[in-house]
Amino acid sequence: MTGPLVSVAWLREHLDDVVLLDASIDRTTDGFASGLADFTAEHLPGARFADIFAAFSDPGAPFLFTMPAVGALEKAATSLGVRDGAQVVVYDRNGGAWAARIWWLLRVHGFTSVYVLDGGLAAWAGPLESGPPEAPAVTGELTLREPGPVTADFDEVTRTPGDKLVCALRTERFDAGHIPGSVSLPYNSLLYPDGTLDVAAVRSRAAGIGLDATSVVYCGGGINAAGLILALDAAGLPLPRMYDGSLSEWRTRRDIAST
Repeated sequence: MTGPLVSVAWLREHLDDVVLLDASIDRTTDGFASGLADFTAEHLPGARFADIFAAFSDPGAPFLFTMPAVGALEKAATSLGVRDGAQVVVYDRNGGAWAARIWWLLRVHGFTSVYVLDGGLAAWAGPLESGPPEAPAVTGELTLREPGPVTADFDEVTRTPGDKLVCALRTERFDAGHIPGSVSLPYNSLLYPDGTLDVAAVRSRAAGIGLDATSVVYCGGGINAAGLILALDAAGLPLPRMYDGSLSEWRTRRDIAST
């Protein structure tokens, strides 16, 4: 297997051989909430719920979806059956960026056999299950490492040339406010109508703005930025770093440039 994406056809053949994680969230009038209720209503066979709010983020951080400490990430992942030597597939029902966030977290902490289901739940044509999450049938040791320089902090972002700051938010949200000088590459613009990734569009759009390994990507809270990094990896392009605090942090410390 090459690349960070797997197809529905591949997953159907390997469903019994992977650790399958559902990273779905619920969109509310106030923003976002846990997707546990949606997971309980229906999920892929054998999937377990990966809670981005309570488990795969730092609950003590001042901003949502902040990268957790390595020990906390190990605990969250092992509780779902993620272990050394396992193959992990993550999906969501919200466009793929939430699954990409789990993928990114595991990848940057040294766990490389993790993939995202291209097209997510909507692409699955087979039977579904319902009910609350169950404990994993197989557990084991998981060895993660400190992620190294994969993120940029606020101080570095303030020194980064604007054209090297890439915003992965939807166009209308970018137009409403963004880090001064930054350029727009919406993650959702890289998807086909069925929610699968358009690799040709990724290469074309990335080349058009000069996105490369020296760039820093951001969004509202590090979710769409993770989707963009996933897309670049699937296209075989160099991977930028992420401003993990994104606009959630920037808004509290600097005025936003409006257009």
